[in-house]
Amino acid sequence: MTNATIRLTLRVSDERADPKELDELTAGLRRELLSLDVDSVTPLRTGNSPTGTKGADLVVLGALVATIATPELLASVVAAVGAWLESRGQRAVKVEVDGDVLELTGLSSRQQQRFIDEWLRRRAQR
Repeated sequence: MTNATIRLTLRVSDERADPKELDELTAGLRRELLSLDVDSVTPLRTGNSPTGTKGADLVVLGALVATIATPELLASVVAAVGAWLESRGQRAVKVEVDGDVLELTGLSSRQQQRFIDEWLRRRAQR
């Protein structure tokens, strides 16, 4: 990986959550990530506002965009997402960088940790 800014897309999912709860979960994850040395964490926005309307793009429910300055911070962000999920049951977060997706769940397991380690190794080789 180069030392260019890295853009991560994070998508929170919970089949049982209503839109308000999903929005609250996403805001909680955003607060958690902002406690790290990230450049920014903002809601993901679409480029398509409804026809005939003025104003900003629409916010994608359950989705965030984080930017970090160094590849070394990627492991910290993934660890923070994993820790945030641990107390949140069956929820999941998909982390995507350059089309490479890692899905994290609140279930701790050695297999999930192996997936995380492999994903981070793959990212480090780019």
